[in-house]
Amino acid sequence: MENALIMAIAMGLIYWISRSMLGGYFALFFIGNAIFVGVVAGLISGNLTQGLILGGGISAVFAGIIAPGGNMPTDQTMAATTMIPLALSANLNVDQAIALAVPLGLLGAQLMSLRKIINVRFAHGADKAVEEVDTKKLEKNAILYPALLAFPLLFLPVFLVVLLGQNVMLDLLAFIPEWMLHGLEVAGNVMPAVGFALIMNSIGKPKLIPYTIIGFILVKSLGLNNLVAGAILISVAFILVYNKKEVDEKLEAKNE
Repeated sequence: MENALIMAIAMGLIYWISRSMLGGYFALFFIGNAIFVGVVAGLISGNLTQGLILGGGISAVFAGIIAPGGNMPTDQTMAATTMIPLALSANLNVDQAIALAVPLGLLGAQLMSLRKIINVRFAHGADKAVEEVDTKKLEKNAILYPALLAFPLLFLPVFLVVLLGQNVMLDLLAFIPEWMLHGLEVAGNVMPAVGFALIMNSIGKPKLIPYTIIGFILVKSLGLNNLVAGAILISVAFILVYNKKEVDEKLEAKNE
């Protein structure tokens, strides 16, 4: 119970610090990253390796997510801070954890939208402070009040899910039939490929998506580890670059 309490407090603090912007963009992109969460959860649970595996898997799923207009469609940190501790306590594999993490990420996005709606009041207070040239009032409305409000709004949900959700998760797994668990594994297997495909699409390189699909199929069918798969993909990348360079040089020579 003591270990579960420490885990719940740590996950709640990570979510609060990263998503309240109390720690700036460093906290938003580093402390709130699923891999960092996996390291912390792994150290607390005594299973650092599995924590890293779970964090890496969840991070891959959310890698291609962008926030147009500042609105996040899903929340990686909420998914990581709630699902990784539950997966460690329930001995879920990474594919099952990824499939269950996705709806938790959607829940986190709604929570962030609620926080922004409430913070509109402080934004108006900050505008008024600027008009009055009151720096202390500005600091309170722009930094202090939003952070204090964010504590119960962001810390408590994660804290309660991690603290009370372990037994619920175990009961749920005992109730879920084997075929449904296998379905979750299949869905979780596909998610990382979708994440990387979104990255390529967002940077304007959708023509690279087939390479991701081919690599994903090869890794899953041949059982290659990450090191071997990385070496193969780097070699393919060099071949493509050198071939393109050779073709460009021939075209330039022909034009001259």
